[in-house]
Amino acid sequence: MPGEGQGKKPAWEMKGSEGMTMVEPPRATSGQACWQGGLLAPWWHTALMVVLIIGLSVAGARQLHSFGNQPLHLVANYSLTIAYEWILAALALWGIHMRKIPLRQLLGEQRPGPRAWLVDAGLALGYWVIAVMLLALLGKALVEISGSHIDPQKIGDVTQRLAPVSGFEMTLFLVLSISAGICEELVFRGYLQQQFARMGRSVWAGVVLSALVFGCAHGYEGVAGVLLIAAYGAMFGVLAVLRRGLRTGMIAHAWHDSISGAALVLLRHYGVHLAGK
Repeated sequence: MPGEGQGKKPAWEMKGSEGMTMVEPPRATSGQACWQGGLLAPWWHTALMVVLIIGLSVAGARQLHSFGNQPLHLVANYSLTIAYEWILAALALWGIHMRKIPLRQLLGEQRPGPRAWLVDAGLALGYWVIAVMLLALLGKALVEISGSHIDPQKIGDVTQRLAPVSGFEMTLFLVLSISAGICEELVFRGYLQQQFARMGRSVWAGVVLSALVFGCAHGYEGVAGVLLIAAYGAMFGVLAVLRRGLRTGMIAHAWHDSISGAALVLLRHYGVHLAGK
């Protein structure tokens, strides 16, 4: 009949932002919810994003290698990386705009109120502690499995070179850390994870594939760094699925990067090298 069904919204949409989840419908099982509906963006847009991410990662690794032991221009490096993070996020938003997908679809559940923010912050801290311990165990396993071919301690050489020195560099690094927490979670756990899940018709396909791209995006860290960061990305992916949103992961991601920068400044101040040299 005319008017029947018109203006009648699905249950998930009637709940508003409070009931919005990572995938439609919000209360469906995790194995089904991720792939219901069409793709978030055209397939070619996703392919373009992946090629851009990996291509710039390879270019960055080559550039870092070409510098050798020369000091890096940290302010320029941080500034360009901040710009890259936000441009990448804008490209993801452009992709979903072509399919008229709202931003809240990527962000997932938005629990209102100060208490909800405190809960997310507490869970982010707990997740971060557990993730760091698991990564330490994985790093040790890599050494035992590969012998001297893959050594996670070599990551310290690269990471310490990129660590801030002056107060201005530390401030800029904090801006970069917050930008990475927001933009990378939006792109990798919001856009790519959901898109891959819909392509593979499995939430776990989304988790694994987005984690692999996330690892490859950090090619400057070397083989060990890519493997460890891919595992870290998978943990963030699971966190996004369990929380049905990105806010907890964004907090944990920004927290991790910020604390890492502060720790490296202290280590450098006291003359401690991560690789133990």
